[in-house]
Amino acid sequence: MRRIKFKDNGEEHNFWQNYTDLMSGFLIVFIIASLVAYNSYRGFVELYYGVGVTEANINDIVVNAKLYKQIKEFQEAQKQLQSKYFAYSPKYNRFECTVDVLFKPEDPTIPERNKAELIAAGKELEGIIRKFVTTTDVAFKVIIEGRAAQKVGTNPDLAHRNYAETLSYNRARNLKNLWLSNGILTNIESLHGEIFVSGSGYGGQGRHTHKTDKNSRDPEGLNKTFIIQIVPYITYNKK
Repeated sequence: MRRIKFKDNGEEHNFWQNYTDLMSGFLIVFIIASLVAYNSYRGFVELYYGVGVTEANINDIVVNAKLYKQIKEFQEAQKQLQSKYFAYSPKYNRFECTVDVLFKPEDPTIPERNKAELIAAGKELEGIIRKFVTTTDVAFKVIIEGRAAQKVGTNPDLAHRNYAETLSYNRARNLKNLWLSNGILTNIESLHGEIFVSGSGYGGQGRHTHKTDKNSRDPEGLNKTFIIQIVPYITYNKK
């Protein structure tokens, strides 16, 4: 076999021997890189298995991730929604009914003068839900929370607080019944939703106070209202 002569160093080298050495070096580098990649892969596999991700449910997780993105988009869209009868609170991620309902003291009955506006508000609420129903895998909980105003300067005892919770619950229930009797949210199941009624009495987050409503003559009176929350959640089940 012919040898290649390099005049610079006066030595003769076998081309194939050098080629073999070079390929051997590449092979060693490839093996090391493969081992590093395999260890990283094994680490990710152990991590995923540690949080419950397996070959059996990986598709479910991908689908749920997409549904979660839809829910986040819904929540962002709520913030930009223009509503006549509901004011959106970004702090508490909820709607507050803006219809000024003046209940009689200790009476859960919805006044006749407020029913027309509350019916219109219910229709608007149903329209909000319809607008965002895009998939059968995302459902909604509609929570109607009744509230009560506490007399200024009083410190109600436990019995009176319990009574206020019952009173506010009955006010919320009467609102639900008013809507249902007027054909509002009667097909809530077809919209992938459920209605929940609650009463927080003198409690609840985001109540009107002198600190939050400095320009109001009677901020506590503003608590005689309804809080409406639309809560989306994932209902995806593997078929």
